Amino acid sequence: MKKLLLFALITIAFFLVGCKQGIEQAPKAVIDTFETMFSDATYVEWSRHASVFKVGFYHDGHEKEAQFDSKGAWLRTKTKMSIYEVPTSVMKAAHKSSNGTIDNVYLFEQSNGAVAYYMVEYRRRAAFFTKQLHVLPDGTIFCAL
Repeated sequence: MKKLLLFALITIAFFLVGCKQGIEQAPKAVIDTFETMFSDATYVEWSRHASVFKVGFYHDGHEKEAQFDSKGAWLRTKTKMSIYEVPTSVMKAAHKSSNGTIDNVYLFEQSNGAVAYYMVEYRRRAAFFTKQLHVLPDGTIFCAL
């Protein structure tokens, strides 16, 4: 019984250490850029996907996710927005294009000079069907998935 308990504890410890994805995995340049851009971020959680470093965190009262390349260059930021913070033009376009309930709205800002846009996620009432609309700040829908 003692051996079984010891084995279970060792196995759990192995998985906890193996699954840890902490800030120490990101290169210094990535961490420096992040800390410069979001100096007062809290609840910071890092992950790596291929050569892109993703960091989830809270900043200015919003849940955010930022992406950086391995040299520390910022790629984009995704910010979860309250529907009350989203421009009226975006919400009008979202309501006009859907017959469902809005679940989430995200603001995407990109480093490549592309215009920032909103992604509105909604679900239909009678099904487990979800839809996404990509809407420019002026209310123009440029992608519906």
